[in-house]
Amino acid sequence: MTATLSWKTGDFDPYTRDQAALWQRLAYAFLGAGTPQQRATAQAEILKKPDFKAEVQATTDTSNVQAIDLTDEGVTFPARTIREIRLRSWCMTDNDTYFYETVESVLGGTTPVLLGQKIVNGWSEQNGVPFDLGRVHFAATITALTTITTIFASKGLALGDISNGKAALTVPQNRVILNKGCTLDALVASATAAGNLVFIDYTNLDGLGAGTDGVQFIAMDAATTDALTDDPKVGTRLDLAFEIWPPHNHRLVMNSNNVEVQCTAVNANINDDNLKHYVEVFVGPAEKQGYSAV
Repeated sequence: MTATLSWKTGDFDPYTRDQAALWQRLAYAFLGAGTPQQRATAQAEILKKPDFKAEVQATTDTSNVQAIDLTDEGVTFPARTIREIRLRSWCMTDNDTYFYETVESVLGGTTPVLLGQKIVNGWSEQNGVPFDLGRVHFAATITALTTITTIFASKGLALGDISNGKAALTVPQNRVILNKGCTLDALVASATAAGNLVFIDYTNLDGLGAGTDGVQFIAMDAATTDALTDDPKVGTRLDLAFEIWPPHNHRLVMNSNNVEVQCTAVNANINDDNLKHYVEVFVGPAEKQGYSAV
């Protein structure tokens, strides 16, 4: 079986979102003026509700399904304008829930151009255990190039002690994990020591949620094995920053000249006959700035 669209709701009027004066939007939203599309668009904006909602049932981890065709639903993308689309989605099984929110700008024209999806926020709950997704942070001190003492860790991040220059990194279940920064504030014990490098080994970090030798510490001067201070009062500070995306996927895609919202379950670890996607779509105004070369 493949993924199927269970239901979708929503109406949209581009004039109301892009050009209508405040008094018009208030009249549409609360006084019954205008068309059903104008009333729905005004109410969604004023009450900060989604313009569209849809539910998808997926029974395999490789299924893609169109949840909403924004172009067919009346969303326009005029030339030389930017319209921001915000998506919020939940992926639910009998035991787990995954959530994330993204924004993407669309450059208008006959064939709109998608300018790249960016994650804003995310979390998951697996068998009652919470995890943080999106931009996450781990901070610790390192003593004697061995002991990791955690200062702060986003939910689901953990780092073991260093053994033979390696420390096992544990991360939440995910579709992809991106390294956004590794900083090692090394206090050098010897004036001649060149210091250490730190980098991320991605072995098994995607999907399964447990890394193998996830963080490696490499001495720039191979002869110097004690380049980091072993003084616990001034232990070396380690900071790791990641961007973690959940196992499921919502995104904008192009279908010829139409902009569509598509849902996918891409991780076999959450493959379930009761897997459901619930997605909300918030359509921003088409923005255009005047320009003169003079």
